[in-house]
Amino acid sequence: MRKSIIFIIAAAALCAACVKSETDGSNVISFSPVASKATKAIINGTTYPTDESFVVSAYHNGTAPYFEDLTASYQSSIALWETSTSQYWPLGGSLTFNAYSPASAGLTIDASGVMATDYEVRTSAQMTTDLLYATATVADCSAHQASVPLNFSHALAQIVFKVKAADYYNTSGSTISLAMTSLTLSGIYSIADFAAGAWENHESAQTFALSSTTTSLTYDANNDPEIVDLCAYLFLPQGISADARINVGYSITQNISGTTYSLDNPPVAVALRNTVTEWEPGKKYIYTISIGLDNLITFTASATDWATQEGGVVVE
Repeated sequence: MRKSIIFIIAAAALCAACVKSETDGSNVISFSPVASKATKAIINGTTYPTDESFVVSAYHNGTAPYFEDLTASYQSSIALWETSTSQYWPLGGSLTFNAYSPASAGLTIDASGVMATDYEVRTSAQMTTDLLYATATVADCSAHQASVPLNFSHALAQIVFKVKAADYYNTSGSTISLAMTSLTLSGIYSIADFAAGAWENHESAQTFALSSTTTSLTYDANNDPEIVDLCAYLFLPQGISADARINVGYSITQNISGTTYSLDNPPVAVALRNTVTEWEPGKKYIYTISIGLDNLITFTASATDWATQEGGVVVE
């Protein structure tokens, strides 16, 4: 069992009280947050949504609490975010701001940054909500900007799945229809601790059912297999363990000279570590599943900075 020890330093609290008595009472602290590539749910772009709130704390000269755990929400009158209780700039010194989003995440903030203990990614809501964190320092509060720019970073990894037929199978006298029927990941860690932008103490491997809707595979006008989007989810960054598996279920319907043959294949499991060995925070991994007619599965994947991370899974 983990134990948390909290030290209360009276001197720091007294110092903060002294600082806050010397404020510019006409100058409210406001924020202009920017998200790195996505926000709240899995959304493209860098604009932080105006319907989202974040939690922020400030520390004077890097250590003394100035205000803590306040929720900042969008104020349409100024087109910026302000804390629930108005906070004013001190006349001197520096302020370091640490923040996390969404406000409902319930993380912990101190002068060193944002932390989480036993953070879980298990449910559909957790798997589709970005966990973001940010830090910013204003070195001279007497010459501060109009608002504090908070550049949020992603704490989780985005995993995207696509599917296509491995080849064109409809030939003269033979029509073959392929469909993907299920997709799961097994042996993926769902609980870990977060601190200083890093994840550790992973535990509780779980099986995640990602897609249960039958997805038919199609061809374009040139008879090339079309890539179909399946799903995109967020997971804990982690090293991929040797027993982690991607499980692909698929069905085949073949019409030969007017006679239809159908075959439902139970999920075929392939070691996920065969391609990428680690999911890193703030990166998107795209796995393209290619379904063919033989019982062979291979796939590849790679990583870039929350952009296109191509990979492939071949089901023959």
